[in-house]
Amino acid sequence: MTVKVMDRSIVKTNNSPSRSTAIVTASDEAKNNMVNEVKNGIPVASVKLEKSLRDGKEDGPADPIRPGIIAEYSANSDGLFCLEEFDFTEQRTYKDIKKEQLDPAGKKYIIEAVAGTRLIYLRTYWRLYDGKTGRIVMTVPQYTENTFETEGLSRQGVNVQMDTTNIVTASTLSRQLSRSLIKDINPEPVRSTWDYYIKGNDHIVRSANMIAKGDFRSSVNYLTQNVKSIKEDKYRIRANYNLVISYYFNKQKDQALQLAAHEYNRTGKGEFKNLYDKIYSR
Repeated sequence: MTVKVMDRSIVKTNNSPSRSTAIVTASDEAKNNMVNEVKNGIPVASVKLEKSLRDGKEDGPADPIRPGIIAEYSANSDGLFCLEEFDFTEQRTYKDIKKEQLDPAGKKYIIEAVAGTRLIYLRTYWRLYDGKTGRIVMTVPQYTENTFETEGLSRQGVNVQMDTTNIVTASTLSRQLSRSLIKDINPEPVRSTWDYYIKGNDHIVRSANMIAKGDFRSSVNYLTQNVKSIKEDKYRIRANYNLVISYYFNKQKDQALQLAAHEYNRTGKGEFKNLYDKIYSR
């Protein structure tokens, strides 16, 4: 399975969209790092980063890619995962207030002061397209923010505190979102209680590597195409055992049960009965 990752979003700087690649801002750099981190965290065998198009919109996500032109974007890959929006914004608000103070004698008096609030947020939007048909398989809207409140005798003093205290940047927030996204799109890893074969012939080793990476779909495709060509029964049993595991974690429970039952009836191996019972109970 192949997936291509593409950045279609634009970064707004001072309320103006940044489409040029001549000047790389801190927000651009944070966005580029986010795209690369997500690309490296996608659990499939082949993931490639495509050149950024920046054909998004100033407000909101880019328009969905039309199915008729999906091949121009995906180059016929199985999937196309696009960052369609990257909106990093900082807002500062101020309010004049009165504060009660105590003089050296302990007498109360009132002074004029300023209360300030800094809101920094990052909003992103991802779409996963079927690279062949253009169908939208999944959408992932994300949002995170950081709020900081402070007080001072003037706006200038308040701004100094905002600039030097609890510093939050586009990079800080983009790392939070990318790690959250990677966690969401990765399948549950095979735990130690789900054993599978890692040694044998080349087919078994390859399938084990795919299972270890959580790429169960590729493992299913690979083993179903090659298991019948394995001549030595010992290795065919191992390959079919790995295929049962791959079916189950690829959300193909019925196929997993069917193959486990078939192999138990064919070989009499108790490991297939145990595996059948374990999957059936879930």
